[in-house]
Amino acid sequence: MSKKWYPYADLVLKNAKIYTVNLKIPEIQAGNYDFTTIDNGYVAVKDGKIIGVGSGLDESFIGDMTEVVDVEGKTLIPGLVDSHMHAMWAGMDLLNVNLKDCKTLDEMLGLIKERVNQVPEGTWIKGAAWNELNWTDGKKPDRYTLDAVSGNCPVFAKRLCCHVIVANSMALKLAGITKDTPDPDGGIIGRDENGEPNGWLFENSAMDLIEKVFPPLTEAQLIDAIEGIGKYINSVGITTVIDANMTFDCMRSYKEAYKAGRLTYRDNMMFYLDKALGDIPYHLNRIKEMTAVTGFGDDMLKYNGIKVTLDGIPASGTAYMRKNYAHMPETRGYTTVTPEEMKEVCRYASRYNWQVGVHTIGDAAIDVALDAFEAGAEKKDNLKNRNYLIHAVFPREDMIPRLQKMNVPVTLQPTITGTMGEESILEEEYNEINQPCGFYFDNHIICGGSSDFPVVDCNPFIGMSKAITRICLDGKVHGPQYRINAKQALIMWTMNSAYFSFDEEKLGSIEVGKLADLVIIDTPLLEATPDEIMNTKVLKTYLGGKLVYEKQD
Repeated sequence: MSKKWYPYADLVLKNAKIYTVNLKIPEIQAGNYDFTTIDNGYVAVKDGKIIGVGSGLDESFIGDMTEVVDVEGKTLIPGLVDSHMHAMWAGMDLLNVNLKDCKTLDEMLGLIKERVNQVPEGTWIKGAAWNELNWTDGKKPDRYTLDAVSGNCPVFAKRLCCHVIVANSMALKLAGITKDTPDPDGGIIGRDENGEPNGWLFENSAMDLIEKVFPPLTEAQLIDAIEGIGKYINSVGITTVIDANMTFDCMRSYKEAYKAGRLTYRDNMMFYLDKALGDIPYHLNRIKEMTAVTGFGDDMLKYNGIKVTLDGIPASGTAYMRKNYAHMPETRGYTTVTPEEMKEVCRYASRYNWQVGVHTIGDAAIDVALDAFEAGAEKKDNLKNRNYLIHAVFPREDMIPRLQKMNVPVTLQPTITGTMGEESILEEEYNEINQPCGFYFDNHIICGGSSDFPVVDCNPFIGMSKAITRICLDGKVHGPQYRINAKQALIMWTMNSAYFSFDEEKLGSIEVGKLADLVIIDTPLLEATPDEIMNTKVLKTYLGGKLVYEKQD
């Protein structure tokens, strides 16, 4: 009898504690979270794919040219998938004034003044990631406070949520924003008691009044941004992202970065449908005339679908809720597109085979999105398109039958709940249900893990820990009934998230035949405390069997 032949592996990882996550999506939906774990295991890789997984070590995979890596008992997990982020934005933010760590208005203004002193007069200055909810002084920036430190430079800064901009007088002037400027469709221009613009701009159509006069980055800068942010993404174990809010310029830069060998994560691009870029008929025509569809591309770079921002955020009172806000009792928020426009988008997307992901924070916004998904199914079975909810922060029990019937998945960002500080402005009934991972798991709804990066850190281990504890910035546990366990948390950032890009047969688990996206970490997640999970360090990250990150001592 002839000896069974195995191809020699390019790479073998040995002596590993392996969390395979070898579950199928229907199993997960049915409540099976008991994937295989292997102590003292190995993984063999050839041509970017896994060709062997087991306990001990199968020497038949090892030839003279095989790289053998001793994992030394550390934990090996599948490459992590972030099912909703803005990788390109995060890369671009590397060029901006980072305001994320500010704790007071004065700190924010000090950093902006520092940049003003470093650049020639008239230079545009952009800040990013300020969040007044985390400040200790109870103050807020506006055009006048920015004017005091900006000299002769136009200045604006995007809030951490990416739904609000504050700009100085010079930036407003260059954008042509005056007392007489009407609110754009889907956005709001903040005003003082005299009706003058106060520097605050809410939602994309208003923010774009500033963004469109801001000098655009060059393609070389965009490629640098892709490569630069890739280094951080890989350092926290992420190998695949769904990258929302893509313009054609961004898509082109991704293609060039890929061609140049400077793309180190698998990017699924969602092109942006927003009124800041054109009216709804314009976007419907884009959907009709695009020569590609969802899934067009390859394992490294492909189209994933259409992103629609349907509502805003609670902090600014723009998330669309079923009842008025406690901190802003005059409003319950609004939608940036009408319910009928949203339905028409889904009808077109269904007809032309595009997936739709919809930003829905408020419970009323979720209702509008589900109505639109149903409308899209009138002409064609859009269940195959895997339309999904982004955020779905405040669901209600009565939504469960609709979510189940249409098999609508949701992608959540537990880190936001734990770090944004919105519990201070929300009624407790909303704090209880905010980002309820357990709610979706308990009701057999696919729940993906993500970050909304750069809104919050994309480190998945922070998100996992927050989903397990539900401890918020105020130190309290809100909605303890919606906590999940470590296995569910790992599933969120692996198999479940792979589902959103139709990749569950390629990614998300350590199994023969799948792409060799592998991460070595220093923490046995299933045996660790939430604090230990949060502080997990990535030791090595492999993309298709190629080392793209190694921790330096």
